[in-house]
Amino acid sequence: MTLPMLETADLCLRPWRLADAPRLLELMQEEDMFKYFPPSSPPTLEKSRRYISHQLKHWQKFGFGHWAVIAPDGQLAGWNGLEYLPETDETEVAYILGKDYRGQGYAVQAARAALHFGFHSAGLKSIIGLVHPENIPSIRVLEKCGLRFIDLKIYFGMEMRRYRLQKQEFEELSRNNEISPL
Repeated sequence: MTLPMLETADLCLRPWRLADAPRLLELMQEEDMFKYFPPSSPPTLEKSRRYISHQLKHWQKFGFGHWAVIAPDGQLAGWNGLEYLPETDETEVAYILGKDYRGQGYAVQAARAALHFGFHSAGLKSIIGLVHPENIPSIRVLEKCGLRFIDLKIYFGMEMRRYRLQKQEFEELSRNNEISPL
């Protein structure tokens, strides 16, 4: 399978390369990068490589996954995309950006592109978003993308706010120009 590359107004969402691992490690070491994620071992180069390999396999198995987010300055800024959650039989839109790339609308652009891909290319009918209740910026991203709060639920051993968007809702929001896909 040839993995797709997407472009938004400011970003390039491209397939991961193993050569991205050192830069990904730099991002993973930023203070507070994983503030709202379950505790885990410190980042390592091997962990970066495993993440990239996992995503490449995920693409092959499901026809969607995470992209490397390339910022206007040409740097790897983070990741975003879609992840199948076998424990709940749901697909999640997810994103994380380095501190230098936050607050510029990049997460919204990337998430909207992933949603558009999920509904139009991957054939998904519903996509969820999960966010730690205290992560207000991420909550805003999901809401700007049209996802609606559903409930609080335990994922990854933590209580998370669960949002959802159905394909027909996405289509209606797009038709009404309430969101633009790319």
